[in-house]
Amino acid sequence: MKNNTNSLFWVLSPTYKLAEKNKKKWLLSKDGKQRLTDEIKKYNRYYLAITLLFAAAAGLVFRQEYYADEELKYVTWFLVALFCWAIFFSRAFEIFKAFLDDAVEKLNGIPSTSDLHYGDRLRLAFNSYIELMVGFGVLYYVLPSSFFKSGGPHFHFDNIVEAIYFSGVTMATVGYGDISPANALTQALVVFQVFCGLTLALVSFTVYTSLALASPNTAVQGTQRDKAAPRP
Repeated sequence: MKNNTNSLFWVLSPTYKLAEKNKKKWLLSKDGKQRLTDEIKKYNRYYLAITLLFAAAAGLVFRQEYYADEELKYVTWFLVALFCWAIFFSRAFEIFKAFLDDAVEKLNGIPSTSDLHYGDRLRLAFNSYIELMVGFGVLYYVLPSSFFKSGGPHFHFDNIVEAIYFSGVTMATVGYGDISPANALTQALVVFQVFCGLTLALVSFTVYTSLALASPNTAVQGTQRDKAAPRP
């Protein structure tokens, strides 16, 4: 197993450090590799479900006009900062590092510590892509309208779907230009999201697919399917 990351990661991504500790514990348990495989899949589904629930809750209860109330303004900002650090920035950093490291290890021929197949990894990457798109959408939705612009100095999202749409086109680097970040904070968030999206879409998807197609096991399975198929 590779060496653990340093203690700085408790600040950058507490969820990554927790996953790292759990990984070691799972590997030391009975049927370690299989246990790790099952837990990784469960962990991935868990965070996706939590993110979707947060999006539904934000869409139902949050409105941008809450910032007009001075008493609520500071409370909201505190909650937004805590939410951003503890959930989305931490989790986004975890996804970015985990998938990039995994892709590099596969290209370098380092044996996997789990029993995940390339198809499993593609599914995990796709789930994480959706999670990041929705998660950043929630984050953009709860930020003040002055943090975005659209043909004018301010822009507010009418609903959570519109914020997720902006998040989606940002990750896809489509850049329609109808909505754009208006200050350094949102510009930094957008750049970080693009890096995360590129890691999943270009690195993980491409690496896993190409390695799966080049895998001897995949070739053997394909030959067996061809032999089993009925002749015309």
